[in-house]
Amino acid sequence: MKIGAFAKRFDVSVDTVRYYIELGLLLPDKKASAQYEFTPSCVDDMVLINEMKQYHFTLQEIHQMLMFKRITDFTVVKDARCHYLRLLNEKKRQLKRDKEQLENALRQIENKLRALQDEPEAGAQTGVPYSFLPLLYCPSCQIPLQIRNAHLQGRYMLSGQLDCRCSYRAEIRDGILLTMDKENARSAYTYGYDHERFELLSSAFIRLTEKGSLWMAGRLMNESPAKHRLIVEANADVYTMLPKYISSLPPETMYVFCGTSRTMLSRLKERLTQSHADLQALYLESGDWRLPLAPATVDLIVDSFSFNDFSLDNRLFPLLPMLPYLKPDAHVIGNYLFYQPPAASLSQIRHLFPRAHERTYYPDYLDENFSRIGMELSERELLGTMSDPGSYLRYHVPNEKLHLLAYLAKHRDTGGLRSRC
Repeated sequence: MKIGAFAKRFDVSVDTVRYYIELGLLLPDKKASAQYEFTPSCVDDMVLINEMKQYHFTLQEIHQMLMFKRITDFTVVKDARCHYLRLLNEKKRQLKRDKEQLENALRQIENKLRALQDEPEAGAQTGVPYSFLPLLYCPSCQIPLQIRNAHLQGRYMLSGQLDCRCSYRAEIRDGILLTMDKENARSAYTYGYDHERFELLSSAFIRLTEKGSLWMAGRLMNESPAKHRLIVEANADVYTMLPKYISSLPPETMYVFCGTSRTMLSRLKERLTQSHADLQALYLESGDWRLPLAPATVDLIVDSFSFNDFSLDNRLFPLLPMLPYLKPDAHVIGNYLFYQPPAASLSQIRHLFPRAHERTYYPDYLDENFSRIGMELSERELLGTMSDPGSYLRYHVPNEKLHLLAYLAKHRDTGGLRSRC
C-alpha cells in the first residue's frame, strides 16, 4: 500500500503519516524508488496509534507501547495484556487528576469572573487637575486662555470652554482637553490599547520595543527627583512608555499625554485613573502638536516612536511645533526606527504616505534635524534589528532589517543626563 492510500484509509494527511515515520511510530518498507510501502504490520500499528490517541496517550507514550510490541511481538499474550492494562490504568489515574485540576481551575475562573463583574467599572470621575489650569495658554498668542462654563468636581475640571481673543478655541469634555485642529490630524496609525492591534505585531517587535522602553525608563529613574517636573509623551494613540513606569517616578511629576483619538485617550485615562488615583495628568487631543501650554514649561519630551509616526504625515520635524514649550535645559528621550538605504521599505513609505518627511526612517534623520535646532544626540544605542515586525507596519518589505535606536537629545550648551554608554 502506497502512502497516499494508507493516509486515506486512516483519514489523516500524508504529512501526518510522514511525521509518524520520522518519530518511529510507523516502519514502512522503503523501495529502491524511494517510495514507502506500508505492510499489514503498519496497518496494525496505525490502528493501535489511533486507539491510544483516543485515550489521550501522548505520541511518546504510544512510541513506548509500540517498542514493547515490536520487542515482544506480543507473543506472550498474557504479558502483552498485563502491560496494556497497566498503561491504561496509569492513564486513567492521570486523566482523573487532570480532570480534578481542570474543574478546580474552572471554579476559580468562575469566581474571578463573578468578582470582576461585581466590581464597579470605574472609580471617581476625574478631569483636568487644577495644577494644569495656570499652564493652559494660547499656542499662537502665548497668553493664558480664558476659561468659561467650567464644571468643577473635587480637584478636577470635568468640562469647560477655553478661548483666546485671537479666536483660538479649545474644550474640556469628559476630562479630556480637545483642540480644534482636526483638519491637521494624522492618519497614519490612530488606534491602540486593543487586542486587534497586538495581533498584528510580531513577537520580535514586542521584545525589541520592550527593550527600548527599559532603556528610556533606566535613564528617567537615574535622574534627581525634581529634574523632570513636566513630561510630555505624544503618541498616546499607538504606544506609550510612561504608564508602565509611573509608579517609579516622583509623585509630584506632571504628565501630558497627547494623541489624535479621543477614544484612545479615554481608554488611557481610565486605565491610569484606576491604577494611579492621584496622578497629575493632562490628556490632550491634538493633531498638529501645537499644544495649549505655557511657554518654557516642559522639562522632557518622551518619544515613543512618535517622531516616526508624526513624520509619516508631516514634512515638518515633529519637535519644531513643540520648541516654544521647552525649557532651556529640556531633553528628548526616545526610540526611533530606521532602515539603511537603499531599503525598499523607504520607497514603500513614500508611496503609502506621500506627505511624509523626506528623510523619515533614514538613519541620519534625527542627527540632521536636531542639529538644525541647536540640539544633539548626547547618547545613543542601537538596540537591535528585526526582519519581521508584523503586518501592523504595513510599509515594511519582508526580510528587510528594521533598526531600533534609543537616544537622548539635549541642547549643545547645557548639561545632560549622565552618560551610560
